[in-house]
Amino acid sequence: MKLKDILLSWDLLCALIIAGFIGIISPFWLPNEFVKDLYSIGISVLSIIFSVFFAALAIIMSSSDDEFVVFLEEEGDYTKIITSFEVSLGIIFIALIYSIIIYGITSYWFVNKHINQQYYWLSIFCFLFLYGLFAVANSAIDAMLFSKYRTNYLKIRDLHS
Repeated sequence: MKLKDILLSWDLLCALIIAGFIGIISPFWLPNEFVKDLYSIGISVLSIIFSVFFAALAIIMSSSDDEFVVFLEEEGDYTKIITSFEVSLGIIFIALIYSIIIYGITSYWFVNKHINQQYYWLSIFCFLFLYGLFAVANSAIDAMLFSKYRTNYLKIRDLHS
């Protein structure tokens, strides 16, 4: 997967557009009490997705026999699928780390009577959160494609045996 493919992907572009829109419509100052709850939701969702997604990646990588991997790699499809999962996992991890950090900062500000924060913290959160979710959706599509390839492989293998 090339950098150009990542930069022009629908998941990145949609996340940028939505986060940009949220940044445009948001007031400059947002109440910490409000955004703290959003960050908390993000941490919960991303934590669940990260752990399930990591397990799914491990299952896909370990469930393939060598012949199937060679079959997929003839066109470079195995590398594309695994790279898609790796990139998505990295995006989710970054989004989760950012969410935890900004939640901690916001909690500190809230406790110390710093009532508001600038909108761009929320915009960055929205971008990372949405990019993570969209990337997972994209990888789920790749996982279905992986299953279809597996079915085709088994059909071809059974015909030749």
